Amino acid sequence: MEQTLSKDVQEKLDLINWDSLKEKYGISRDSIYNDPRIASQLAYGMMTDLVYANKEDFTGPLSLRANLDTSGEKPEMKVKVYTIEKPKTAADQLYLYRQPITSEKVREALLEKTKWTGPDGKEYKGLANANGGRPITLNIDGRKQQFLVSIHQPTNRVVGMSLDSVRSYFYDKDNNLRGRGMYGVPFTPEQINGLIEGKAVVHTGQRKDGEAFTCCIQFDAAKREPTVSHPSWFKEAQRAGMDAAPKQKQEEKAAQQQKASQEQNQTQKRSGGLKK
Repeated sequence: MEQTLSKDVQEKLDLINWDSLKEKYGISRDSIYNDPRIASQLAYGMMTDLVYANKEDFTGPLSLRANLDTSGEKPEMKVKVYTIEKPKTAADQLYLYRQPITSEKVREALLEKTKWTGPDGKEYKGLANANGGRPITLNIDGRKQQFLVSIHQPTNRVVGMSLDSVRSYFYDKDNNLRGRGMYGVPFTPEQINGLIEGKAVVHTGQRKDGEAFTCCIQFDAAKREPTVSHPSWFKEAQRAGMDAAPKQKQEEKAAQQQKASQEQNQTQKRSGGLKK
C-alpha cells in the first residue's frame, strides 16, 4: 500500500523518469513511495539512505540523489546513483570535485570517529562530525567557491555543498530567516551563522511534549540539512546521543517530583503550625 506523502514531495518525485530507473537498476516508483524517509530525501536533493538495486548486471545497495534539470522542454528530476566506497582512512587523499582537500584540520574532522549512547539506550559508533568544521575553497569553472564538506556515511563518499546553497537553506532571497530549527525550537541568528561556517553549535530547549533536550548540531552537506553530531569535545553528546538518555531523563524527572513533594509537605506543615 502506497504511503501518504506531502504534495511537495509527490510533485518533485513525479518529475523522475521511473521507467528508466526501473530498467537500469530495478528500483520501482512504488518501492520509493512506500518509504517516506527515502522519498523525502530524494525529493529534496539529499543523498538517500541505501536502497537495493536488483538487475542481472547490477545487484546491491546504493544511494540515490535527484537534481532538478530545467534545460529541456519540461523540467525533470534526474537521478544519479552512488555505490559504496571503502571507508576513508588517514592514509587516503580526500577529494571533492576531483580537487584534493589540503586542509589537515578538515581532513582530521572528517575522519574523526566516536561512539555514543542514543536516546533508545543503544550504543552507536560512527563519524564524530557532520562536516569538516570549516569551509574549503575550490576552483570551479575558473571561479573560487567555498564549500562545506561531509562524508556520506552510508556510502563513505566525500560530498560538498556550496556556502551559497547552505545560506539559502536558512535565508530566503530577500535575506529573511526561514525559521529553521530542530525539535520544534528555532535556531538563533548566532547559531545559524555558526552552522553556515561549518561549526558545531549547542542547541537546547524543550520538545512539544515538554521534554528538555541538549544536543550538538552541524550542517551536513550530504543530507543538505542540520543534523546531530558527536564531536569529541561535546562529552554530553557522546554519552547521550541526540538527547538526554531515557534513564537520565527519568532520574531527573523523579528528582524534580521528589523535590516538589518535599516542598509541598513543608508548606502544609507550616500552614498547620500557623493554624494552631
